[in-house]
Amino acid sequence: MKTKLVATVILAGMMFFAACNNAHKTSADAAIKSAQTAYAAVADEANLYVPDQARNVQAAIQSAKDSFDKGDYDVADDASQTLSSKVQDLTKAADAKKADLTAQWNDLSGSVPALVTEDQKKVDALTRSHKLPKGAADSLASAKQGWADASAAFASGKVPDAVTQASEAKANLTALQTTLGIKPKAAPPEPNS
Repeated sequence: MKTKLVATVILAGMMFFAACNNAHKTSADAAIKSAQTAYAAVADEANLYVPDQARNVQAAIQSAKDSFDKGDYDVADDASQTLSSKVQDLTKAADAKKADLTAQWNDLSGSVPALVTEDQKKVDALTRSHKLPKGAADSLASAKQGWADASAAFASGKVPDAVTQASEAKANLTALQTTLGIKPKAAPPEPNS
């Protein structure tokens, strides 16, 4: 009788352990697959706008998956519990960075073409009077090419590259204005709040 009781207790314990282990396995598997799907949906933009954070989220997903593949379901289940929020945070960070860079692009696209036009007029006038500073025409051509490259980058969805190239073009055009003797325009007054 005692042997049957001990065997029953041991069998019940093994079944309980297997059931708990299976619950961790099922939970971890579902969370990992969900995180992989959610990450795949945002990976391109996340890698473009917040690449370091994207690599960290990918590493967390891979770590949970590695634990799962090794049969360490408790560790995989614990690790997988934060994956959903990490992917959500990644999505928010990528969206915020994209919005910030798009706003920067909008500012640059409003100011750089005007600088190109102004610098071109001055280069043309100085060329006619034979007083064009050495290298000014090349500087203008380089800045115009930089702006064209920035516009192409923006059109192809490479907003971070576009903003970097446009910022460089603006800096070059502003520096050229000094060389050409163009006085900087006064900043507009701040509106009263």
